[in-house]
Amino acid sequence: MVLKRPNREDKQKIHSEVNQIVNQRLLLTTLAVTIFGAMVAWLIPRIPLTQSVPVGGQSVPVGVYVYITSLLLTVVLFALFLLMHHLTCMLRLFTTYLDETDASNWEKDWSSYRDKFSYLGYTKSQSLVFLLLGSLSTGFPFLLWVVYPFTLEPKAGAVVNAIIGILYVVFVSGMGLCGWFAKENDMRCRWKELNQ
Repeated sequence: MVLKRPNREDKQKIHSEVNQIVNQRLLLTTLAVTIFGAMVAWLIPRIPLTQSVPVGGQSVPVGVYVYITSLLLTVVLFALFLLMHHLTCMLRLFTTYLDETDASNWEKDWSSYRDKFSYLGYTKSQSLVFLLLGSLSTGFPFLLWVVYPFTLEPKAGAVVNAIIGILYVVFVSGMGLCGWFAKENDMRCRWKELNQ
């Protein structure tokens, strides 16, 4: 089956969908920053930095609440990143169709540019934002430990938090910066197969 070229109305609809997806990805990044700010505000202790160590010289534990909130924030950030990744796949479905049907010279040129040159835009820059937010959310209990007279108790919370944070960084880096699970080539091959 040979693909039919999109007519003018089809192109307009597809371009509108592409613009909407790009906007939604930007909104997800903005939402991630907003959620990060709100949840970190919950985590900041209400004691002044100058408060002395409690009587007996014992430090206060960071606590389960801080670890759970930090982990929850990391999971929410990763869920938003996954949604952004799926939107990117949907975006590529439309753009590879426009490329394969010769309906957009821009998509052909943009695809060639991305294949030949490295650039820091769209997915990569948004991934860097998610990497920063995720690293900060994972590191927040440890930051409290450094700044306040706290101990990293319970130890299991610190270990689990560190493991989840490392996994977060590995997957966001791999998916956002290294192209893990990118489906653009698969989609291009499928459109080519349908176009024969």
